[in-house]
Formats: sequence, C-alpha cells, structure tokens
Amino acid sequence: MADESLSPGDLFCYEDFLGELAVADEDDTYIDITRTYVGDPDTEDEYLTLLANREPHQGFNANETLVLDASFRTARLEAITWILRTRKNFGFHFHTAYLSMIYFDRFLSSRSIDRNYTRVVSLISVGCISLAAKMEEVRVPSLPQLQTEGVTFESTNVERVELGILSTLQWRMNYATPFAFLRYFIIKFSRQDSPPRETVSRTVQSILALMREIHSMSHRPSVIAAAATLVVLNNSLTRTTLETQMNSIAYPGFLNIEEVFRCYNLLQQLDVENLHTPRNVNSASRSNDIKRRRLQFDNDGPA
Repeated sequence: MADESLSPGDLFCYEDFLGELAVADEDDTYIDITRTYVGDPDTEDEYLTLLANREPHQGFNANETLVLDASFRTARLEAITWILRTRKNFGFHFHTAYLSMIYFDRFLSSRSIDRNYTRVVSLISVGCISLAAKMEEVRVPSLPQLQTEGVTFESTNVERVELGILSTLQWRMNYATPFAFLRYFIIKFSRQDSPPRETVSRTVQSILALMREIHSMSHRPSVIAAAATLVVLNNSLTRTTLETQMNSIAYPGFLNIEEVFRCYNLLQQLDVENLHTPRNVNSASRSNDIKRRRLQFDNDGPA
C-alpha cells in the first residue's frame, strides 16, 4: 500500500492502525536486545545462519487476487490491528504478534476464502494468534479470553481453523522474525554495545509499521531487521551509502544488498505516509463507516 492511494475504507482502518502505534510508548516498544542472544559472541554468525534457515521461504508472494481487492486489504489491516492490540492486552512478545502475521499471510496466500472477508478474516486472526501464543508464550489465554471485542466464536470453530492453518503450513510453525535479528544489526550498525533505548524502540516501531503492508511477506525477516535499523539510524541513505554501511559490518552472507535497499525504500515511504496521512476525520463519516473499520466478530457458523 505504500505505493497505492488509500481508499476511504483503508483510510479509516489505517487511522486505527496508526492509533495502535501512537499509543505505544518507548517502554512498550523497548526490547532488551541483550537477551535475544546469550551465547559466545564468536559463534553469533553461526547462530544467525541458523535463524536464516528458519525464515519463511524466499520467493513468497501474497495472493495477487487478494492484494488487488480493496475489501480484503481493509479486512487484513483490521486483523493486524487487532493482533497488535491483543499482543499489548496480554503482554505477548512482539515476536508472537509477528509470527501471527506470518501464519495469517501464508495461510491466506494458499487458500481460497469466502468473500465475506470480515467474518472469515476475524476467525483466522484468532486462530493465528492462538497458535503463535502456544508456540512462544509461557501463559496462553483460553480462546474465550483472547476474544475481548464483539461477538466471540465458538472454541470448536477456532480449533478447526487452527487445524486448517497447521495443515496448510505443513506444521512448519517455528519461523524466525525480524526481532530475532535486532541485537546483531542494532549493535553492529550503531557501533554501540548498549544502544540508546530510543534507537531500539524506534526500530521496533518501524517493524510494526511494516506489518500493515500486504507485501511485507515478500521481505525476509533478516532483511526487514537490517533495513529498519538503518532507516532509524539514517533515513536518507542512497543505494551507494547503504552498501557502504552494509560492507562496514561484514554483514552475513545470506543478506542481499538489493533486497535490503528495497525494504529500506519501503520504510522511507511509510515514514512519509505517516507524516501526511490525516489523523482526524469528520465524525459523521466515522460513524457511517464504523463497522468497516473495526474488527467485529460476527455470529459464527461453520468455519
């Protein structure tokens, strides 16, 4: 969506999404990156290679039929906003929220879904964050506890969706996310063993902002982590200066400079959009479109 105009429905949902990011203060988006890798520094490159092997497969692209559908884009943005809100409500790790998005996008890229996007996407988003929480969190809320807005789905229907997701993803659920790579890139690019909290928080927010992009899954997590770190430290790099920065840290061999630069450009565009997207809309218009921009759980039936 960075290179597309926002439809009225997209705009309302985008405002909700920006609202979720706006209320996230520095403490909420700060990650203690020193705890993401506690091994021998001499073996960190080997650790990064292991993480790279757990990234979603290269070459993944979103289902173009869905990408071109404005109703689906709106429903997806609502779902991602709900996932981020749920993460905050339950204190989940950012990794859990991102993992939910990976499940969500990969599942929908492989399946045909009913055009009643609001209901279907709502149900799928509950299944995705439930599975991600089971993978990553020590304390996992029950399915009724996860659903705190609107009408809830029956647990049996969510469990059926979970099984469908597991089957479609061939039970490959242990993916790496950008947050696993942050320690390496922030320390390397900032050249500080203890980077400022603001640098870490802003990098996390850049990654969260990218989650709204329907093409975000075409960028590998390691690429996103590198690009987000670079755009926070310097948002005016050219292709040449970015390559200089990359070469200065002897970056891991699985990274491609062109891929990092494309992602860096996308994050630059998102920064511009955030500056120019209006945050206030006529209250009557908001009232008329409230059902379109909020994630509502419809009365459920068969999944």
